[in-house]
Amino acid sequence: MQNQANEQSEDVAQLLKLHRDWYFSNYNINIPLMRTVFPPKQDQFLMFNLNDHPYFGVDDLDALWSFYARTDRWGLCEDHVMRVDVAGDMGYIVSEGIYPSWVIKDDEGNLLPEEIDATFRYRSTEIYKRDDGEGGREWKMWHFHCSTRPDDDAVPDAKTAEDSSRRRGLGNTPYSQGTLVEY
Repeated sequence: MQNQANEQSEDVAQLLKLHRDWYFSNYNINIPLMRTVFPPKQDQFLMFNLNDHPYFGVDDLDALWSFYARTDRWGLCEDHVMRVDVAGDMGYIVSEGIYPSWVIKDDEGNLLPEEIDATFRYRSTEIYKRDDGEGGREWKMWHFHCSTRPDDDAVPDAKTAEDSSRRRGLGNTPYSQGTLVEY
């Protein structure tokens, strides 16, 4: 029983490392680090991006980030992990936070007269498999879904002001404390 708990603890640590690498790779658009988080083939990774569009495979994501590298500047996310769970060779992480970003150039790469703040409040779900996409038993993220979250003081339908993000605190749930990701 102790060995199984140690293995699960190691698995959770590996998923959290990938999660940190993923969010840190967003900082300054670090494409080489981003690529280490996902399996390598087009039909393996699927993302529902914060920009509302799907991306299929890490090469698709690489192309998106290469575009943004010409037009945007991305800051370091304030990310709060709400839940991590591992069952066998599958796992997931749920988090929420603040993603600072600015549009600094137009689509042709010309500097804008003034940066445009494009900061998002987000929630994300990451699905992991102990499968590197090449036949190895290494954890990789196979699905990422990110969406915007409401203002921190917004009251959820059928709830009270006590249930707002501001009141509960980012990453917290009624039954657990969130963990601020340290980079």
